[in-house]
Amino acid sequence: MPLPFGLKLKRTRRYTVSSKSCLVTRIQLLNGEFVEFTLSVESTGQECLEAVAQRLELREITYFSLWYFNKQNQQRWIDLEKPLKKQLDKYGLEPTVYFGVVFYIPSVTQLQQEITRYQYYLQLKKDVLEGRISCSLEQAIRLASLAVQADFGDFNRSDSQEFLQKFVLFPIDWIQDERVLEEATQKVALLYQSFRGLPAPEAEMLYMQEVEKMEGYGQESYQAKDNTGTDVTLGSCLDGIFVKHKNGRPLLLFRWNEINSMSHNRSFFALELTNREESVQFQTEDMETSKYVCRMCLARLKFYKINKSSLQTQPTVNPVRRRSSTRISLPKPQAYMMPPPQMHYNGHFTEPYSSSQDNLYMNSQNGYYYHSQTSLDCSPLEYSGGRLRNGSVYSAHSTSSLTNPQHYLQPSPMSSNPSITSDITRPDYVPSHRHTLWFPLRIIHNIE
Repeated sequence: MPLPFGLKLKRTRRYTVSSKSCLVTRIQLLNGEFVEFTLSVESTGQECLEAVAQRLELREITYFSLWYFNKQNQQRWIDLEKPLKKQLDKYGLEPTVYFGVVFYIPSVTQLQQEITRYQYYLQLKKDVLEGRISCSLEQAIRLASLAVQADFGDFNRSDSQEFLQKFVLFPIDWIQDERVLEEATQKVALLYQSFRGLPAPEAEMLYMQEVEKMEGYGQESYQAKDNTGTDVTLGSCLDGIFVKHKNGRPLLLFRWNEINSMSHNRSFFALELTNREESVQFQTEDMETSKYVCRMCLARLKFYKINKSSLQTQPTVNPVRRRSSTRISLPKPQAYMMPPPQMHYNGHFTEPYSSSQDNLYMNSQNGYYYHSQTSLDCSPLEYSGGRLRNGSVYSAHSTSSLTNPQHYLQPSPMSSNPSITSDITRPDYVPSHRHTLWFPLRIIHNIE
């Protein structure tokens, strides 16, 4: 229909980035912050992981990967060798990607870099608070006390019970009795005083050494059926692939050195063992699940072999170094919830979306190269209308650029591509900005 007065409007299409060949990737870190990277639509998961590692100044990225929620709201690890956008478009529930530990180790003392130990500590604390690692009440009290010391240090108000009651110290929905919760919080406050003067890295190390002995440490499980059609929990752990029956039968464990090969066919996942002629077969939910289980178990088998050989040649080091560092303690919790970003990763957006981004995929006369273009001049703790004053959403500080010289390290079992690092990341590197996430109680209770 023609417009009045002969007006003509030009049809335009607006995207979240200036080019259709680019993708804005939003990633949540282990401390709860969000960072964004501008990548090519063809960029692989490995390239995105390397960008995150460069941002965190993390060298030992073999233990880490990226994951997302699929359309069934299940956690799924990214296939690092395939384009990230295609995986999110096909399987993802939302465009947000999460950074975390994918490969756990028998002893945290083998972690060489302090920033690696710090990220590993954040993951273990998250596993405990979300209930993936089982612990007794006494263990939970000790862990909470160590976490308070590690995250707040000798903070004058942290030893008061009123201050600790504002945070989630124990697994979510674990303690329902208010009286028991109050008594446990009081014990945390008392035990915290005994750790006064303990440096944060040492408190984190004690926390991790406690957790690595607990049930559920390093496990990832899936629902399946065995060859008799019985419902079982199939999963992988540090020692191999385990099978849990719901009728109280003993746990069945196939150790990594007993497994010759793994395969998947339609919805079935099979193990070929060294001491059996017939394969052990399990039926998963569907074909995609069996394919995913097979991929992850193969990756963990590969990691087991790499980790075993590296432990035989790795020199013994003292992973905890006493040093003074600037640690940012969180302020009092605020009644704040992150608003969903007004954007779509494969289409239009309804309103301008301003954010501090790392534009990593740049064009030059010599081809494409990585480039960091970040402006993070204000404290990440300063809020203004739900956003930081510089327009970003919980952006982390960046002290390095991907234009720095890259060095190759041991490749991740999740990908055939090698890992990268910058010159400033060293085994004795002390991070200049360390802060962690504590869940305020009033925010947690709003989560369904």
